[in-house]
Amino acid sequence: MSDAIWRKRPQARRFGAVNIRGMATFYRREVHRGFKIWGITLAAPAIRALLFAGVFALVVAATGKIVLGMPFLEFLIPGLVAVAILERSFESAAFSMVYDKTEGIFGDIATAPLTPGEVVLAYAASSVTGALIVGTVVWLVLLPLGGQVPAQPLALAYFATSGALIIALFSQIAGLWAPKWDYLAGVQTFIFMPFVFLSGVFFSLDQLPVALQPWARANPIFYIVDGVRFGITGRGDTDPLTGVIVTLVCITVLAALSYRLFAIGFRFKS
Repeated sequence: MSDAIWRKRPQARRFGAVNIRGMATFYRREVHRGFKIWGITLAAPAIRALLFAGVFALVVAATGKIVLGMPFLEFLIPGLVAVAILERSFESAAFSMVYDKTEGIFGDIATAPLTPGEVVLAYAASSVTGALIVGTVVWLVLLPLGGQVPAQPLALAYFATSGALIIALFSQIAGLWAPKWDYLAGVQTFIFMPFVFLSGVFFSLDQLPVALQPWARANPIFYIVDGVRFGITGRGDTDPLTGVIVTLVCITVLAALSYRLFAIGFRFKS
């Protein structure tokens, strides 16, 4: 009888070296939160991309402009897909964190049975998942306007995923730093968006003045956009291997910084 009673008592759960169940639960929560309002998450990026493509088709593509040996609209569409991926990746973790801060529940993460590395990984995985879903939807929507089947699918998969991961990690850092919405809006408006729109989405590198080209090459988002364009069209401004090296360095640095900030509980109570 005593053995039966003992077996019914609550027992401490053993997570092992990595809390897979905890990370999966956190991941599902963040993915579900991101797509709860699908009209904003999916429809808005698709409509915005259609508007960009339509306007540029009327103003620029109608002139027969050729960029990197292809019609301008064919050049533009991969950039719009990349922008959709990067924007969704930035919004995922940062918006979730700031929402939790305004509700006064963000500090609860410190009591969850997850290590800082597991929290970083769960946030990043959910952001990348959402970004790739949005990017796929935008690509499908733009396909009839001049899009194409990826010429280099492995390259596209790498640069889309690594680009989403880079911005996901940056998003975590921004979300940890920002105590409320206007701070986060400032990061998005004055840091994130200028880097995105000056990354070669609407122009190729050789169209810039020579003096500005080194600055463009110093922008890591340029290599993401160029890599996505190479994956879709088979053409790009730079050697894809350079882009691989730059993205790997960015992932390493941002992952280490994000891990450190979670480990010290940076602004968990602000």
